[in-house]
Amino acid sequence: MKLKTFVWLVLLALSLGIAWGQSRPDLQTKQRGILGLNNLLGLRPAQRPTAQSSKVLQQDAVALGLAKAKVYKFATADYPGASQSIVFDNEGGTAIGTFTFDPSTSPSTAFTFHAGVYEILSVPNSLASILTGINSSGQLVGVYTDLASVGHGFLDNAGTFSDIDLLSNSHGFLDNGGVFTSIDFPGAHSTTAAGINSAGDIVGVWQDATFKSHGFLVRGGVFTTFDFPLATVTFAIGINDSGDIAGYFIDAGSVAHGFIFSRGAFTQVDVAGATDTQLIRINNKGQLAGVFTDVLTGQHGLTAH
Repeated sequence: MKLKTFVWLVLLALSLGIAWGQSRPDLQTKQRGILGLNNLLGLRPAQRPTAQSSKVLQQDAVALGLAKAKVYKFATADYPGASQSIVFDNEGGTAIGTFTFDPSTSPSTAFTFHAGVYEILSVPNSLASILTGINSSGQLVGVYTDLASVGHGFLDNAGTFSDIDLLSNSHGFLDNGGVFTSIDFPGAHSTTAAGINSAGDIVGVWQDATFKSHGFLVRGGVFTTFDFPLATVTFAIGINDSGDIAGYFIDAGSVAHGFIFSRGAFTQVDVAGATDTQLIRINNKGQLAGVFTDVLTGQHGLTAH
């Protein structure tokens, strides 16, 4: 994947997403994992379903044949000793993401995981950092807060760091060779561009006037919205060169489930025994990256194939 096709990843946490590793009251709720990733995406908390909609949406899309289920082989990627870890991407056997030892006292710290070895990425002059993307050349992108607590996007090219800064974080954007273009879903209250492939197809999340989140795809300049069947909200986060889309949705019980959208069909993806599963990336080999929450509310980075 070329550099220009993935530098947009810095938007994922620029809008105060670094605060994931800091004290936030909503992290104490049973939806801590969902809200934490929403913060990274710069989105308002998902609206809880109304009593009326819950009666309709309690039906299961898989059971009704509106979507299928698929079993993946999952592996955790938890930085040693961390209480929370998120894997944002997985390329060439290297998983990248962020962790925190204690969300109430310690900041987010970027890490890489390769061949069984965890390494912290030391971003110069940073208080906190998050890695959000890696390409086939090993270039890394992410976000950090500097010593003055100002957020910046960054590119790490073989140890050489460059800042990537935006004038606004309320719009999606595309960086094509240093030329920035805003991406706004028509009529949306806000737009987050979250994934792009080598063909320039873009996926992301748009919020309507009620702050309900929907997935979208931009292909050839044409916007298309989509929602997982019976979901209350849908987040489209990653897309590979085959056009397969990874993300997650929230059901009527406020539980998050991962999904893959491929060839016009939805597949639900859940880690067995987890209380919620959120997919963030799918690469060209069909390998997945994301995060899940266990029954003790611990968050774990995940990879799957």
